[in-house]
Amino acid sequence: MGHRHQVLSILRKFKYPLTVLVFLLIITFVGDGSLTERYAHKKEITSLKQEINKYQKKFDEDKNTLNRLKNDPEAIKEVARGKYYMKTEDEDIFVIKDE
Repeated sequence: MGHRHQVLSILRKFKYPLTVLVFLLIITFVGDGSLTERYAHKKEITSLKQEINKYQKKFDEDKNTLNRLKNDPEAIKEVARGKYYMKTEDEDIFVIKDE
């Protein structure tokens, strides 16, 4: 009984700091709103925003290329040669790849 009385006495003496400590542990590690979950979500959001920016840039480039293809016959030749390795009858194409 004496040991139990000492523990209860210590708990009563430090009840506010212990309550704050338990509260901090709960908000840090427990549930969907915990700080660790929020950090993970924030990291994922940053990654997804970077991916969105990458695809937006690619979309803008493709949109510009499409506009050029619609309005400029020379652009069709450039894309056909550069991207699809097409050529005219009197040309030879050499493809050089870095290893």
